[in-house]
Amino acid sequence: MCAFPRIGGAGIPLNVAGGLAGGGGVASGLSNLVTVLPGKRFLIPAGIWAIDLDLVSNIEFLDPVSGMWRVASAAYGDGHTVVNSDSTNFAVANRTGLPVGGLITNAGTGYTNGIGSAATGLTITPSAGGSTWVPIVGGAIATAVTITAAGSGFTFAPHLVVDAPPTGGFQASMTCTISAGAINAVTVVNQGAGYIGPPRITVINDIRDLTAAGGPGQVNTVAVLTAALTGSGTLTGMYPTPGLDGTVLTAVPTFTFSPASTTAATAIMNFAVTSYTQTAGGTAYGTSAMVISNNHIVAGTPIYANPAHTTGLTTPRPCRILAGLSGGALTTANQVVEDPGSGIQVVPTLGVLSMTSIATAIATATANVGGVNSQVWMQPF
Repeated sequence: MCAFPRIGGAGIPLNVAGGLAGGGGVASGLSNLVTVLPGKRFLIPAGIWAIDLDLVSNIEFLDPVSGMWRVASAAYGDGHTVVNSDSTNFAVANRTGLPVGGLITNAGTGYTNGIGSAATGLTITPSAGGSTWVPIVGGAIATAVTITAAGSGFTFAPHLVVDAPPTGGFQASMTCTISAGAINAVTVVNQGAGYIGPPRITVINDIRDLTAAGGPGQVNTVAVLTAALTGSGTLTGMYPTPGLDGTVLTAVPTFTFSPASTTAATAIMNFAVTSYTQTAGGTAYGTSAMVISNNHIVAGTPIYANPAHTTGLTTPRPCRILAGLSGGALTTANQVVEDPGSGIQVVPTLGVLSMTSIATAIATATANVGGVNSQVWMQPF
């Protein structure tokens, strides 16, 4: 059982002291509601807070290992999240309408290994939005990991933990399988980026494993895995600076690389759908129809496998829009956005579903994307 702060109780009123606004009382402007604009981050004031997120915001913490903001509690989660904030390292972020990463489809050649433009001499400029980008050159983990010592006595596949790269690099990750009680294969899930030397791989026994050397849930004292680096002189990773900078976009930007080489990448966005534009009305949609988005993930084959830092940066949620109808045909007017969706990485395609009849001609529409406001309730303890 875990400890959980209690909010109120029989005869115990909710606390209003230390709310989001000063002044000493509700009449003086005390509040527990904050609106976070798209592309903005709201630092959570010092204290203990129960925070209810809406459909688009996240609670983030400043990762002391990577120096990046990480999602601690995702949008549209159930219930509230309790945060004990120091007013510096915890925030509510509304990333809708901003780029969150890039899928590298051509890594180029001839760059200087390192992290950041100063170290690599490489600059990345988006065509719109004005966001600032950090390039990572070299230091990816090769997909072939050497099993120097396979260990023995495993009854469950152990966990593999890869040391972190220097600050600003991408963390690598991997898994393994066992055969006859020994590690027989390793799969690199994320190749990482920015390592300056082969990282240590720590083998940690499954907590259920009573026979592997080292004990359940502990570091295995026999198995040894050895990684090698790849990608020297090539772009292995890229991301916008940890702060939320730039302006909210309504289209996917392109990138210019200097020096150019053959480098190419596709921006990964965090769009919400703000509305639709009708392109064909269709017929016989009855009295109710719903417009729903699909095809949300950036397409393309990455040069280096880093799903946690590319297509895994967001978990797309489809939009849901109550359609405007006139005479059984779809119109742009009178639509109602019930859920704008979130984490949508591209301009999605839309489908129009008739809710009360069978359409005899299919309606079509295009998505208008961007950022939306976030409404967050923050109750102090």
